[in-house]
Amino acid sequence: MLKQMKTSSLLLYMIIVSMAIAPAFALGDGNRNLFLIGVMTLSPVVLFKYHNFYKSEIWLLLFMLSIIFIPALHHPESMRWSTVMYSLMYGFTFLAYSHLLRLRRFTIENYLTLLKCLIYAYTIVLVIQQICVFTGLPIFNLSNYDPNEPFKLNSLSAEPSHSARIVALLMYCFIIIKEAVVNRKYNFSLDLKEDKLVWVGFLWTMLTMGSGTAFLFIGIVLLKFMRFKNIMALSILAGSIVYGANAIGVHAFDRTFDVIKASLTLDINTIINTDLSAAIRIAPMIVLSTMVNFVTVDGLFGHGIDYVGTFMSDYIPAVPEHFSAGGMLVLWMEYGFIPFILFVTFSLNAIYQKGQYLNLIFWFMLVFMYGVNGQIVWLTIILLYTSNYFYNKRTGVNI
Repeated sequence: MLKQMKTSSLLLYMIIVSMAIAPAFALGDGNRNLFLIGVMTLSPVVLFKYHNFYKSEIWLLLFMLSIIFIPALHHPESMRWSTVMYSLMYGFTFLAYSHLLRLRRFTIENYLTLLKCLIYAYTIVLVIQQICVFTGLPIFNLSNYDPNEPFKLNSLSAEPSHSARIVALLMYCFIIIKEAVVNRKYNFSLDLKEDKLVWVGFLWTMLTMGSGTAFLFIGIVLLKFMRFKNIMALSILAGSIVYGANAIGVHAFDRTFDVIKASLTLDINTIINTDLSAAIRIAPMIVLSTMVNFVTVDGLFGHGIDYVGTFMSDYIPAVPEHFSAGGMLVLWMEYGFIPFILFVTFSLNAIYQKGQYLNLIFWFMLVFMYGVNGQIVWLTIILLYTSNYFYNKRTGVNI
């Protein structure tokens, strides 16, 4: 029994850690995390051992069936089993994780400590990388590096913008789990002394990694504390962060602000002219939003796998032929409205928690804007699902 408890706890830790990091040595073609893929191959074994069925899993199981049968029957000429199997691996891993979590051998204190350690790990690796840049030594754990921006560093993920998203998500989950542990809203005057190092690590990582995305996600995390009585204090804090970043030569905030303004126009050319890198993620969603529908056969059952890659490069300059992007709308376009709505229903059901409305912002930014086959997507679903699990467990709600 003790051995089983240790094994199930170890697997839980392995799944979260492998989802949360992407060390350079484990990155394969297309920045695929081979460490994560190795962990995901264990999920069928877990499901075979713990094969209970839970009502909340129905939407994910229906989605997994839909991406097998719909493209195979509707557009068999475009069926690519490697893509479908990759999606299924993520789905099986979530199911395995959910079953392990329900064994109740992973406590809320374990989860809080793990979140804290992951934030520390990102900070420590980033500091080591910054020291390497300062001293001219080979940069530790380096990937997707541009020598023209020497302090734009990836830390423990594949690239800086990924680290910004992941660290913000980890910090947000840390805050809401800390609230569950102390059974009250997070209070800086009461909690900051104990959590000082966590906040220092979070802010140092987000402010000095050189990613404009980090500033956007700092703002999202700070929204957690937005109440009428402390609007002035948060405004001063936000202003101090921006001023301090610019004072030390970190100008990524200006870029983020410009991208937000351009995106609000919904004009593809304006977004592209403002920042091509950001446009590669935002503009395809605008393009696809004008094309998707659920009133035609292809709208319901998709145009076939890789269809978006046949035309997207015509709309976005400086991208290679067969380029595909557009977040969750790619799923709708290629697999159809039915798999799309099944995945949206599953993911929202997994992450939604009454009173934690920032969950929906993280869902939109890190799930809807990404698609299905993404490490950050499933990390977001797993972490927010886990946070909801512990909250519901404390309040006596079954999930």
